[in-house]
Amino acid sequence: MLIDQNFLGKPIEMGRDFSSSKRKNPLFLLVSFLSFLGFFFCLAEVILSASGKSLCHADTCEIVESFSLFSRPVLAALAACYFFLQGLLSLRIWKGGLKGLGFLIFMAATALGVESILLGRQFFDYHLSCPFCLTVAAFTISSGLLILLATRKFVVLGAILGVILALSLTPLSILPLSKAATERVYRGNPQEKLILIYAQNCPHCHEVLSFCQQLSDIDLLLCPRNKALAFMHSLDIKGVPILIVDRNGKKEVLVGSKLILSYLKGLTTKELPLPPLEDLLTPEGICSETQKCEP
Repeated sequence: MLIDQNFLGKPIEMGRDFSSSKRKNPLFLLVSFLSFLGFFFCLAEVILSASGKSLCHADTCEIVESFSLFSRPVLAALAACYFFLQGLLSLRIWKGGLKGLGFLIFMAATALGVESILLGRQFFDYHLSCPFCLTVAAFTISSGLLILLATRKFVVLGAILGVILALSLTPLSILPLSKAATERVYRGNPQEKLILIYAQNCPHCHEVLSFCQQLSDIDLLLCPRNKALAFMHSLDIKGVPILIVDRNGKKEVLVGSKLILSYLKGLTTKELPLPPLEDLLTPEGICSETQKCEP
């Protein structure tokens, strides 16, 4: 029996049930089980990667991996270490020790925040998902939520929901550009959806627009430059015109009237030309606020 005193100086008895209620919570045993499952899943990816193999064979896995600073085996190894430590701490707490509970909560909150951002980037920005990442996220989120539920740290869930809401309200996608479009040109039976970012005082933009008026098959949205500043800044694009090509979910960004007109002329012959590399690196026919329009 533990004895303590309140602010009036009267003794307060704290029974063993108070501390054991958290230690014997079956949720910690479930967290430990999920953690070790996640550990073996990530460990399998690390082992397979050593022989050039992987658990994930989808194309989206490679695309998502290209956005990361670390390779998939390194990320899998870090995740395996996380799950192993979380599993040991959860098992220890379930068996009767409260030492490490605070660190376990910190780990769960951090992991939930990281997964919220990673998944938000995939769904809101990249518009694709990696099966391997989703599986790891399932282990992380389920075990993390159970830890917060067992310890009643509901305030942390509010912070996580805030992260998700912030990502959903500020996507780096072309969806806001579609909504910001002021005009649409639609004729014939086009195979591609186009978005042209332009400026009124840009002669190169009007050159592209004039050519678009001659196309018999076209689905073109016109978006003013001032409505696309966030998109341009995220891709470090300084000038207009910019043409975004959406072909069966795959998007391409073309900058400069020379490159854009080369692509549009290819549409008239149903051939999509591959632009020269130097045109992609140094686009011609652009207007920006920091320099005069190029000839």
